[in-house]
Amino acid sequence: MTRIDLYKKGDYYYGFKSCGHAEGEFDKLVCSSISTLTQTLYFTLIDKLGVSESDIRDSQGDGMLKIEILKSDIFKRNDIQTCFEFMIKGIELIDEVYPGYLTLKKVEVQND
Repeated sequence: MTRIDLYKKGDYYYGFKSCGHAEGEFDKLVCSSISTLTQTLYFTLIDKLGVSESDIRDSQGDGMLKIEILKSDIFKRNDIQTCFEFMIKGIELIDEVYPGYLTLKKVEVQND
């Protein structure tokens, strides 16, 4: 099963961790769909929204991508929040069509 944790400070998303592999009849479809959404967010932040790679902490591995935007003045931007919401909506739609392949959890962080 793929687990996606969404990192949030107050009303603002600032990162996520997606890890694990879906298992079952549609595993490849679900995994590739999740990967497409999460990687598109990451590269949109850098290539389209001008976020410096030095302002993003990231780690990657087999079946895992984790990113965190380090500065609140960056992650509080409306365009960045819209990108997170776009990714989240896509993941929710995957879960509706292919239930049982992923878990999506919002993780509230209290301190900076």
